[in-house]
Amino acid sequence: TTPEFRIPAQGVSEMMHTREGPPGFEAGGISEVDAEAPVVGDEVDVVVDSIDEDDLLRARLPRAKHKAGGDWSALSAGQVVDCIVTGTNKGGLQITVSNLKGFLPASQVDLGYVNDLQSFVGQKLTVEITEVNPKKRNLVVSRRKLLQAEREEASGEFWKTLEVGQEQEGTVKTIKNYGAFVSLGPVDGFLHIGEMSWSRINHPNDVLKQGQQVQVKVLKVDQEKNRISLGMKQLVQNPWLTASEKYAAERIVSGRVSRVADFGAFVELEPGVEGLVHISELAWRRVGSVKEVLAEGETRDFKILEVDTKRKRVSLSLKALEQRPESDKPQRAAADEPPAPRREPNPDLRGGMGGQSGGGGLFGNPSDFT
Repeated sequence: TTPEFRIPAQGVSEMMHTREGPPGFEAGGISEVDAEAPVVGDEVDVVVDSIDEDDLLRARLPRAKHKAGGDWSALSAGQVVDCIVTGTNKGGLQITVSNLKGFLPASQVDLGYVNDLQSFVGQKLTVEITEVNPKKRNLVVSRRKLLQAEREEASGEFWKTLEVGQEQEGTVKTIKNYGAFVSLGPVDGFLHIGEMSWSRINHPNDVLKQGQQVQVKVLKVDQEKNRISLGMKQLVQNPWLTASEKYAAERIVSGRVSRVADFGAFVELEPGVEGLVHISELAWRRVGSVKEVLAEGETRDFKILEVDTKRKRVSLSLKALEQRPESDKPQRAAADEPPAPRREPNPDLRGGMGGQSGGGGLFGNPSDFT
């Protein structure tokens, strides 16, 4: 890498106005300074590009643009230059730096993958020289290195001001099955699928699109691991906080069948609040399959049986809205069947272990049957 030296601001100030520096030093002038000129006593970093036979240092300010002037010998790795994109090829972009032809690899065009390189043709880009060979007329540049450096510089300030509970505006960068990565500018945060909505979501694509602008809330911050946890549902009130008032028992409500299972159907009463109507509560008759009565996406009225806000459950009934058929009412046996007749005792039957004065046998006195 090119070495860096620290020089007093007084020397830089003189070079910017007179294009002359201290003995053994040469710089490009005030055109290299984008911000306000430093004051006397400040220190600035410079990058040394070359040292000639007289030990004269040719240096520049970090990321300061360099004008090649059509001279290959004036170019060196690490210099920041402007280039014009003239065309594309399989590997990247064809560029020119002061009429010197060069190459910008596709992987170095941006921080992420670029799908359409043709959109860069004709644009003026600021890049950093990564390879230069005057003899072979070989010039390779990178735009990604500059973008990374700018992002790292900005991320330092961003982390200082970032706090849990802040609301941030970001751009959906990448969508996965389990969530989405959101760019907050210099850093990325992760938005888990469970933190997107109070409603049940099957896939992040149901609510997000790549490139979409979203408002998020910072849930957790771990600067050591460069991790930021984000949430979207926290920006709206949790519907379960008022569910006990809105969905009291015996109340009739309207809902949309969101899912059908073997044991019943889930009904969305509002975003974030789902109720369950058990298969036994679909009809007074015996129901073999939930789909015999309800279809997914159908909107019906239901009667609330029970609300449990702690467990976030609402029990619903469909058959409770219908009158119970007479055939299903329990029948009382006493009303439908006559009482059994009472049997009178027969005085001619005798038996027992004894009890008679004569002391008969087990089945009576044998003389009585002779």
